[in-house]
Amino acid sequence: MRSYFSLLGILRLIATLPLFVIFLISSWYLIFQYNLSMNLKELRHEFSIALDLANLSKELDKEMIINDTNSKNVNRQITDHTIEHIKQLHSNELGLNEILNRLESLPQIRYTLDDVNLNNSEVLSYFRDLNLLIKNEIFNLREHDLSNRLNLFIFTFISSYSNSISISAKRDLVANIINHRALNTQELLLWLDLIRNNGLNYGYLPDSYAKKQIEAIFKSQNYKQVIDNLSTFTIELIKNGEPSIYLAQKYYDLISDELEFSYQIQDVISSQIKTELDEFEKDLWIDSILAFIVWIISIILSLVSYYTKNYIKANIDNLSKIIDKIKSVSATNPLESTQTATLENGHKIINEALDKIIAQKDIAQSDSRSKTAFLANISHEIKAPLNGILGFSELLKSRSLGKDEKELIDIIEQSSQNLLKAINNIINMAKIEGGNVELYESDFSLYTLFDEIINSYFNRLLAKNLTLTYYIDPELMVTVFSDEDKIKQIAINLIDNAIKFTQSGGQITVYVKKLQSTNGNISFSFMVKDTGIGIAQNALGKIFDNFYTNENATKTYGGTGLGLSIISQYAKMLNSKINVKSQLKIGSEFSLDLTLKLHSNVDKSYANLFKGSKVSIIPEGISDDNLKIINLYLNYLGVIVEPNLSPAIGKFKNEKDSKDIEFSDLNHGFSPSLISLINALLNSLKSTQKYDLKILIGTNDKSKKTKEMFEEICTSVDVVNDGKSLYELTLINNYDAIFTDIALDKQNALIAATNIISTQDEKDIERTPIIAMLSSSKEQINKTNLLFDYYLQKPLLKSQIIEILASIGNKDPLNALDGTRDILLFKKSKMENRIYHAVLSKVCHTIDTVDSFDELEEATQNRAYKLVLIDYTASFFDANRILNIIKNSSQLHNFESKVVLFIEPNSKIPTQIQAQFTQLISTNISKSNLENQIKELIQ
Repeated sequence: MRSYFSLLGILRLIATLPLFVIFLISSWYLIFQYNLSMNLKELRHEFSIALDLANLSKELDKEMIINDTNSKNVNRQITDHTIEHIKQLHSNELGLNEILNRLESLPQIRYTLDDVNLNNSEVLSYFRDLNLLIKNEIFNLREHDLSNRLNLFIFTFISSYSNSISISAKRDLVANIINHRALNTQELLLWLDLIRNNGLNYGYLPDSYAKKQIEAIFKSQNYKQVIDNLSTFTIELIKNGEPSIYLAQKYYDLISDELEFSYQIQDVISSQIKTELDEFEKDLWIDSILAFIVWIISIILSLVSYYTKNYIKANIDNLSKIIDKIKSVSATNPLESTQTATLENGHKIINEALDKIIAQKDIAQSDSRSKTAFLANISHEIKAPLNGILGFSELLKSRSLGKDEKELIDIIEQSSQNLLKAINNIINMAKIEGGNVELYESDFSLYTLFDEIINSYFNRLLAKNLTLTYYIDPELMVTVFSDEDKIKQIAINLIDNAIKFTQSGGQITVYVKKLQSTNGNISFSFMVKDTGIGIAQNALGKIFDNFYTNENATKTYGGTGLGLSIISQYAKMLNSKINVKSQLKIGSEFSLDLTLKLHSNVDKSYANLFKGSKVSIIPEGISDDNLKIINLYLNYLGVIVEPNLSPAIGKFKNEKDSKDIEFSDLNHGFSPSLISLINALLNSLKSTQKYDLKILIGTNDKSKKTKEMFEEICTSVDVVNDGKSLYELTLINNYDAIFTDIALDKQNALIAATNIISTQDEKDIERTPIIAMLSSSKEQINKTNLLFDYYLQKPLLKSQIIEILASIGNKDPLNALDGTRDILLFKKSKMENRIYHAVLSKVCHTIDTVDSFDELEEATQNRAYKLVLIDYTASFFDANRILNIIKNSSQLHNFESKVVLFIEPNSKIPTQIQAQFTQLISTNISKSNLENQIKELIQ
């Protein structure tokens, strides 16, 4: 009995009793709903019978009213069809047997009804008895009790049928009597009683369509007219009192009209009952489904409760065992050995044991602090002399020493470095064990971090004759917020180990790839793979343990066995884990995935820098991995790779074309880096790419310089010197574009262009773009003419022609008729000029670059610029000279240029200089912000 009131018993009671109650209630409700649905089904069936019987009663009544032979025969066919319908559907109903038996004598009654010489009292008695049987059957509907609302409509239906029967009886009684004789006193009283009981009370009906229809019938003018006529005739009939066939027929007709209204009300109520039954069934299904769901949930929760109880019981048993073990270190007096007693007094035992544990922990922490302080002191004592040794080694290496002496110094330096590294590992491990290591988060460039780490190993890799394949995803050119030093130490340790355990001639692979970027975070993977000595399978689970070493490997390669243990702890602090795969004598692969917070800085991106440009790759002598890396970078830069194009990337044994890119120039003979590839493409691709276009040039330049410039850019160039030939060649050949001077021999370009456009329009062919080459800014053309698609100002620049050719098909307006260009760019280096040119070309059409202030002055003398961008850190920067150059340009071209300075972050610019320039832009501005500001400035 005690166990029922134990902790487990109370928990079982609390968990199961409410669920058991819910289960019982939901089960009872489901049974109730089932019985209700059966009752509903039975009610539907009985109501169907009631409707059929009411319809039969109506048709039988009509047989007594209709005198026309044809109409009577039609009505009797309808009645017979109704009887057959009832027999087919309801022949098995016991309550209908008496009605069906009575209907067997209907033909004889009809014969009597048709014979005018026979007494109709037998007919009236027959129909009265049959209606009484039908009424009793319809009254069975009252036995069903599904809802109060439904009951009211069913009772009203029964009342409406009873009312119809009363009206019919009143009609037959009075009409039959006054047809032969006057009413006696008893018959008159019966008639008045039937009149008083006649009527239908519908006021108790709930608001519904049926109630509104019944009200409408009673309030209708036709109904009121029928009742008024009937009342008037009734009074007149009572006063007269004499038998009359005419009066009997008139009374019969008036009562039949009233009966027709009664049938209408009966139909309205039956229709409403059908609707109510459908709604009730719908609600019943919804309630049943909800009850079933609750029932299922109660069963599921009961099962969960059962398994939870077992789980709790298992935990209580385990707790009892733990408490029993704690007793051995507790000072508490021996207690009862039962589980209940153990649990009830367990808190006392645990508290005493915890007191001992806390005391022991304090002692351990004190020892740890002492050890940490000792290591800090001893590390300083050891590192200070080591740094002195390293410093003096550097001094000795700078002296004139012999070969043997230099080798000795190298040994001293290397040994000191190894010892310093070992000491640092020991100190770091002591900090980790003492819980003194924390994450120090700061913002840094993820791409730059790994790029600098890998670049630092080039000399060491060359010295050991190791091949390096590496790839840093350009999508990682982002600023992140994390502990840079710990990420750096993880990467350095893994690369160090790969180099150390890989013999000369081996292969090192380093991949840093973006995984995804979501919700302000970026995820990437870092992988280092080597072809070194490998690790035995039984040792893979131990290599991250403190001081784990392989005896043979340690003798050969050295090491304290702490490096992997330390970076493994760092990886855990960064919510990651270092994974390893290895095989002896084949190599090892270490990897980890990191997710870091993205900083709000918008970093520089080189995506699609060379969009639409084309190169080819010569794969001979280049490894598959490096070919894959080159293709990844080219795809990122927007460069299309096609065979047999110039420039080409490859290893050239013989003398190569000046446009081609030597693979070994990309990065010290290792895998190509993104930046080195961009530099090579800027020097080769941007200025040498030919467009597969057929160009026609009309020029008065006899020196062929114009033709040579276009032949460097386009695959096919035709040149003419007069306007007539310009027009005639367009009739023979199809050209992608036409460049022409305005002044040509024989016929100027305006007339030639007009003829070309007219001919192409007549032939319904696409117009060829026509570009006007203006000889000076003073050359005037009617700005309203539509002959020319673009305008170029001489002297022509190759970059201008490339921009025009690149935009053919887009029909973007490039520049005004007065020769004004968008931007003149002057950065401190050619490399930056090219990069900024590529970025700004997306927001404006014409950009020129200069590399000195002399070139700046010359360019502004030749043409006007909307915007002049100058680097504040450019060599020989002179604000007064710049302002004089811009002032002279403004006077020459009658156009005011805006001048903007690029400045380094945190630079201090004198106030008087700031006031003289339109705007200052920081060099670390994001690409999107730069584009937006330039758009505003050139508008």
